Parts: sequence; C-alpha cells; structure tokens
Amino acid sequence: MKRFKTLDKTWKELLFAMSGLGPNLLMVLMGAFFTDAVNPAALDLAANAGKAVQTITGTCLIAPAIFPILWFVGKVFDGVIDVPLASLTDSLDSKWGRRRLPIVICFLPMVVSYVLCWIPITQAENSMKNTVWFFIWALIFFATYTMNLIAFYGSLSTVCVDEGQRLRVSSYKSFFDTISYVIVYALVPLILGASGLHIDRLVFILSPLMITMLIPVFMIKEGRKWEEKAIAEGYDITPLSEEPKVRMLESIKLTFTNKPFLKWCLVNCCAFFGLQMFLVSMNSLILGGMGMTSTQMAILNTCAFAPVPIMLHLFNKLKKKKGIRFAFQSALLCFAVCILSFFFGSTFIVGDNTTVKLIIGAVGGIVGSWSIGAFFMMPYMVPAQISSVEEKLTHKNHSAMFFAAQALTTSVVGAVASSLVYENIKMLFISKEASGVKYASDTTDAAAKFGAGSVFNLGLILVPFIVSLFCIIGFILAFRMPKNYSPKEVAKGLGLEKEYEANKDAFEEEDDRPFCRESLIVYNALWILSGCLFGFIWLFQTISAVNVFAEKKTSKWFVLLSIVCPFFILYPLLRLNGEVNRKCDALGIGHGKGTLPVAIFGALYLNLVSLSVLQNKLNKIADAGLPAEAAEKVEA
Repeated sequence: MKRFKTLDKTWKELLFAMSGLGPNLLMVLMGAFFTDAVNPAALDLAANAGKAVQTITGTCLIAPAIFPILWFVGKVFDGVIDVPLASLTDSLDSKWGRRRLPIVICFLPMVVSYVLCWIPITQAENSMKNTVWFFIWALIFFATYTMNLIAFYGSLSTVCVDEGQRLRVSSYKSFFDTISYVIVYALVPLILGASGLHIDRLVFILSPLMITMLIPVFMIKEGRKWEEKAIAEGYDITPLSEEPKVRMLESIKLTFTNKPFLKWCLVNCCAFFGLQMFLVSMNSLILGGMGMTSTQMAILNTCAFAPVPIMLHLFNKLKKKKGIRFAFQSALLCFAVCILSFFFGSTFIVGDNTTVKLIIGAVGGIVGSWSIGAFFMMPYMVPAQISSVEEKLTHKNHSAMFFAAQALTTSVVGAVASSLVYENIKMLFISKEASGVKYASDTTDAAAKFGAGSVFNLGLILVPFIVSLFCIIGFILAFRMPKNYSPKEVAKGLGLEKEYEANKDAFEEEDDRPFCRESLIVYNALWILSGCLFGFIWLFQTISAVNVFAEKKTSKWFVLLSIVCPFFILYPLLRLNGEVNRKCDALGIGHGKGTLPVAIFGALYLNLVSLSVLQNKLNKIADAGLPAEAAEKVEA
C-alpha cells in the first residue's frame, strides 16, 4: 500500500514549520520583557530614562518579594499542565482527529489571556492586586498556549515520514524561531526607542500574529472523512478509532522510562537552564550591565541572531558528518564561551569604553550564533524522532507526551533559573568603593545604602558564569547520548533491536548517496538573508558534490580565490557546469546547457542565478539515484 505524505512539497514543510511563529514570538517577548516591565530594578532607569519604554509605567507594579514566588509557581504549572493536556491530545478520538480540535478550542483564550497579562488593574507601586492579577492570567495563558503547542508538536511524528524530513521541518521551525528572536531582541528595542511606545502597547499591536497557530488546523490530515478518502485511494492509513489508546499513567511510564529520551532530557535541562537565565536577563545584561543604548543593543543582537540561518545550515552538515551528539556538544561549548562576553564587556570591567564593549559583544554574539539555532532545533527533532520510532515498533502513539515531559522538565529548571535565581540575584548590588553586598530596589537605592556613587548589579555579573557552568555540565552529560538518533540507534536504546530488524521496511532510512538534493527555496533564502555571503558556502558544497563524479576535480581553494578576487568565480562556475552537463548526458537527463546564464550572471557576480542553475541539475542527478559507488567509478 502507498504511504501518505502530508508535507510533499518544500513550501508545505516551510508553512507547517511557521505555525508557531506568532505564539512563540509573543512568548519570547514575554520572557524577554515582562518581568523587567513590571519590575525594572535591573534596568538602571536612573542612568537612562529612555529605557522606561521597556516598562509598563516605569515603576514597580508588583510586590517584588512575592512576585518571583508566584511567577515560579506559574512556570512550574506551565510544565505540569503539559502532561494531562498531552495525554488528552494523544488519546482524543473525534471526527476532526486528535490534534486539530484542541488548537481550535484553545486559540481564542490563549490570545485574550496573553493580552490581559500586560494590563495592570492599578497604577500603584508594589501592588499585591497586580501581582495576583498577572499571576491568574499567566496561568490561563500558559495552559492554553501549552495545549496549542503540544498538539502541534505531537503531530510532528506523523506528518513527517522520516528522520530527514523531521530534521528539515525542525530546522525550518528553528529558522522561524530565530526570526522571532531577531524581532524581539534586535528590532523591538529599536521600535521602542524610535516610537516612544511602551512595551505593553507594542504587545497589543503584535498580538494578531497569534493567528499563525491556526495553520496546522488546515494542514494536519486527520478526521473521519479524510481517513475514508485516503483508504479508498489505497494509502496505508490506520483509522484513528482503531489505533490502540495509551492511557495517561501508561504514557507517563513509557515516556519516563525511555532511556534515549531521558539521556536527552538531562542534557537539554542543562542547556535550557543556562539559555533561559540568559534570555530573561538579556535586556538587563546589555542595557544595565553593559550600559548600552537601544540602538547598540540592536547591533549586538543582530550579530547574535542574523548569522543563525547559515549557522543552522552548517550545523546540519556537521551533524550529518560527525553525528548529532558531536554537533550539539560543539554548540554547548560555543555558548559557554560566548556568554562570558557579557562579563568581559560589562561596565564593571571596561568602564564607559563603548567601542571595546561593542567589539567584545559583537564577537561573542557571532560565536554564540552557532549555538542558538541548535538550541532551537534539537528540542523539536529529538522527541519527534524517538516517539516516531517507538510508535512504529510498539504501535503506541503518544508523541505529545514526549514534548510534555520535555516541557515539564524544562519548565521546572527554567522557573528555577528565571524566577528563583535571577529574579532574586538581580536585587543584589556591589560597589568598588565599599565592601559588601546590598539588597536594593534599583541603583539609586543601592548607591544610597552604600554611600557611594558607583554601584553595580551583582546578579548581572554572576549570570554569565552560571550560564557557562551549566553549558559545560551539559557538554559532559552529552557523552551519554547516542551519536545519532537514527531508527536503529533509538531501537537499540529502547531494547527493541529484534522488533526493529523485523520492521525495517517501516522506516525510511537516510541513504548512503555521496550527495542528496537540496531545496532551492531554502538556498535562495539563505543567499538573500546573508547578503550573498552564503554564496561562498554554496559554491564550496557544489564543488564537493560535483567532485564525486567529475572527470577533472575542482579545487576547493577556488572558493577562497573567489572571495579575494570576485570575478575569478566565473572560472569554477563554468568548470562545474561542464562536469555537471557531462554527467547529465551520461545519465540521460535533460538539462539544457546553461552555460550562457552561468557565465553572464557569474561575471556580474550574481552567483545566486549561476548556483541555482547548477543546483537544479545536481538535484536531477540525485533524483536519478546516483549510487554511492559512483564516487569510485566516475568513468562508468
């Protein structure tokens, strides 16, 4: 029977991956701005009143001693509620399917509760009323947001047919997450500074972006009518009503005894602890700790997030060559190093030397960009891959529970990092002129208590070292992870080797071809987003692919020569085009010569067109099934 493929086009993979863009963007915005917006103790408003736009009123609207505890409870609740909601969507049997109905029901409450989180009921300072009000609406938002995202994530194991597609969709999802972070951390400060809008007003303007969460409702193929149609057309579809249901307690047991998943969770918790503490404190680290303006903050965040699409592409290449464990460990180490730039570039170390601070921050951001994409992608790809393998071998589909369990563990460590640790240490101050540590509401209060004019936020000094420590711990624990999460390795970790051998045909393993087809849409987007810098990476990859079958190998040093001497790129492009044409002729593939556009656009240094022409031909060769042994028999 035929296997149904929901995401059978690249644009469908991209659109499906974009589903969480709106909710995730607004959740990131809440994580980045909300606690400082209601309690601006670490923003150093006394030194720069312009930073008040990152608050709701410029004053502390909550009870600072109580709010961190309630916010911690809310974050833990956000994790705990994932478990019953995941069980609900895993076991739901409706005529609309199991994933779409929860999204439809929870969408409107998610939007309304999020907006109300940013509307205080009183302008009074240190208000207990606001503290309780924000807490209640946050609980509602966390629950409905979780239901939407858990249903979406739970569908990844079924809408994606193999590890390769799950990796692509996870990568695209990470790309859109990166856009969210670029908007929140680079663009939002500029908008606030230029427009004078306070952060709560901007939140209201951005709220309609939540509508992207409805995309899965139209793309997930579930429901009675669809099942009947698919079965009639000869597809291998098991009706939802016939699938064995996994009860919540059994699902919890299966998930928390899944060894490959537990090993991943340990590493992910370390990475998430550090990442969450960094993200919740980033505004204060840059604006308060480094004494930057909103414009300078945008520059540093651009250095950190703009390279992520290219870094993510290279991360996937490294993952394929060295394994997913090695690639992720490299991301953990890079983040452990780059985060220290916030300390060495702080006012505490370099004083008011803005140039030095910008250089240190920019270099740290570029190094950290290698890690950011990996931190976004891995939590989608790994649970989806593990749950898919388990489902095929045991016929028990409870994929949403894996994401719920992951969310539960990360919510707890994230709550500890952001609420119990950061929200308390950011109230601590030190001075170079006086000894001791003082608990104060802001720098003005701290200066008065010290009797000194120069005071520094101790929490912002400690954050980089705490984050770096947890990344190093995660790096060490990662040695317990499998090298890859291929179906064979996951089955081995589950103790299901015999079941895997008996059901090999159910898995679409990655083939061993020396190169595979690449998405022209994605490559063109990377070329444009990087300002054509990706063209050199693309040229390098094209040379590697063509050399597999070329009669005359092309030196990879030509890439460097093309960077130094722009017009030199014409030579390798024409040489590669000739080799590709010869291989197409040998395989009987129609291709068109393409020499003229390659030459013209190569000479004009618009290598996007030239490389696209070459990539299109390489995709045709890959689709024709160029065998691995072709690398040894280029003459055949």
